Amino acid sequence: MSDGDALLRAEGLCKRFGGVVAAQSIDFALRRGELRCVIGPNGAGKSTFFSLLCGIQRPDAGRIVFDGRDITRLKPFQRVRLGIGLTFQTNRAFHAMTVAENLETARRGGAAGDDVHFQTALASFGLAAQLERPASALPHHELQWLEICMALRRGPLLLLLDEPTAGMSPAETARTAEVLTALAADGLAIAVVEHDIAFVRQVAQTVTVLHQGAVFAEGSFAEVTARDDVRRIYLGHVHEAAA
Repeated sequence: MSDGDALLRAEGLCKRFGGVVAAQSIDFALRRGELRCVIGPNGAGKSTFFSLLCGIQRPDAGRIVFDGRDITRLKPFQRVRLGIGLTFQTNRAFHAMTVAENLETARRGGAAGDDVHFQTALASFGLAAQLERPASALPHHELQWLEICMALRRGPLLLLLDEPTAGMSPAETARTAEVLTALAADGLAIAVVEHDIAFVRQVAQTVTVLHQGAVFAEGSFAEVTARDDVRRIYLGHVHEAAA
């Protein structure tokens, strides 16, 4: 991928916490309309990498470029205003508010972009018919979908999702995968940190494997999962745990 093709680039990202190297010289590039999954065993550095992209943590070295602008030093809310939508492992919807009120809250804070992806997700997840329903009345999977819609409310160019299908049934996970695939096909760049290999198989155009804070492998799902070393550090561990 040439520099001109990348919407998001991470170059040589490094992060230490005391004596622990959580990210070491990570290079990562995501093009417009790409749906990328980031996987790896526990402790691989996925959460740290996500927090660096979001701006929750600042790298000790390296830089992050989004849509041609260096955002390495920007705070999370500044990145959101530039066109990055974020969701986290812990659902952050306001349970005392209605679906509509949550979406309105998410829209505030600056000029919104094109909301075509938001409208698509709202309808596809079945939330357009539940706007007056309290968020507290939504089941877990619909709360997850609401948070995705909130992240899309201001028309981002890039959506960063941290384990969006955690706690979902296989059918709910498959529905999430269908909607995200449609959004990427319509031009939205999406990067997903995820453990669910069935979900990754369904959605990922490219898979990045992290191990010990570094990029260990990258390629299509078939290419990555065909590698014995990847299966040994990650997929094999999953199979053993399921046995």
